[in-house]
Amino acid sequence: MYNDNSEIRDVLTEITGTHWIGVKFHKAKPRGAKLSAPASFCAAASRSITETKLLRVRSIPCAGAKYAFNAPGAKAPALAAFIPARLSKLIDPEAQVSGAPRLLFSPEYVSFNLPGGADLYLSFMLNESANELAQAWSAMTGKKLDLQLTGVMSFCSEGAAAALNGKKPSFSLGCARSIKAAELQGQVCVCLGEGNAARFVRAWRQAPAGAAV
Repeated sequence: MYNDNSEIRDVLTEITGTHWIGVKFHKAKPRGAKLSAPASFCAAASRSITETKLLRVRSIPCAGAKYAFNAPGAKAPALAAFIPARLSKLIDPEAQVSGAPRLLFSPEYVSFNLPGGADLYLSFMLNESANELAQAWSAMTGKKLDLQLTGVMSFCSEGAAAALNGKKPSFSLGCARSIKAAELQGQVCVCLGEGNAARFVRAWRQAPAGAAV
């Protein structure tokens, strides 16, 4: 693991032209870090582009994030929290979310862009940048990008859990509430586990100037 997430974030930004956020889960409050006001995971991630953030998981005002991050006592939320009313003809809004990825541990805190290592790297990007990331992956590995497209539950908390659990990059198209809260209309959320992010960095540094990744 890299000692500081800024190094990986800088290279990922060079590749995609978008801001990247280093996300880390903590069992205890990081020493010297100031706790941020409660906010949704997606909104905190979006605002951490210009400032660091530290959330207490149990204080996140989003049932989907608490569920994805395996907060003690968190239950699967109803789909009504994530789907527009017009879809109630197709989807029972009272039904509980099922099959959504959850962290395999229960962190007390989650930080954004704090100094030090990160568990995963997250970026909100337009389709063009997401496509370029997929192209870079294909050039780097010789294979198409094998990713997880997350479900209806949430924009980035579900994607974060999926990227950590499945060891694959995750793309999330977002729910209406998260898009509004984080002001991310028309963007997708991409999450890379630390291992895959570091893989991009190694390939980028080894590529000759002017060459494809």
